[in-house]
Amino acid sequence: MSSNFCVAVHGLVYLYHCRATISSEELAKHICTNPARVRKVMLMLKKQGLVLTREGKDGGYSCGPEAGGITLKHIAEATKMHFAEGFRTGKGCPGMEGSAASADMKELDMDCLNASGMAQVMQELYEQMDALCMERLSRTTVADLEKRLKTKGDLKG
Repeated sequence: MSSNFCVAVHGLVYLYHCRATISSEELAKHICTNPARVRKVMLMLKKQGLVLTREGKDGGYSCGPEAGGITLKHIAEATKMHFAEGFRTGKGCPGMEGSAASADMKELDMDCLNASGMAQVMQELYEQMDALCMERLSRTTVADLEKRLKTKGDLKG
């Protein structure tokens, strides 16, 4: 599982809270990562129209006026996040890398129904779990998270 989603959520909530143009260096300091990582993740968000950028001496990243309505699902899609992974095509059997069983399980044609059909069953299960996660994320916005943090006293201002 990639941490791009976490960096993106953290960055967007901070940008929404500040309502200003923030450099990648400052964002990195508040996200506890490095500026290059911030720039990589912010580029993903920019491509989906979730952040605005400004170049130059006073450049950086900012949120548009509708940023509070950005859902965590939007962020997950922008960062290509999958919450349930395992038997996805090409990944093989978790924990069995390098073995014959780590080949694409959909290709197995065995007399044993369990061995030959498990990959498809597991793939469907993982896809359903991922869809449930995305549905839940569609109900939480950047503004919701900022409000939660303000309530806990974690955000000043």
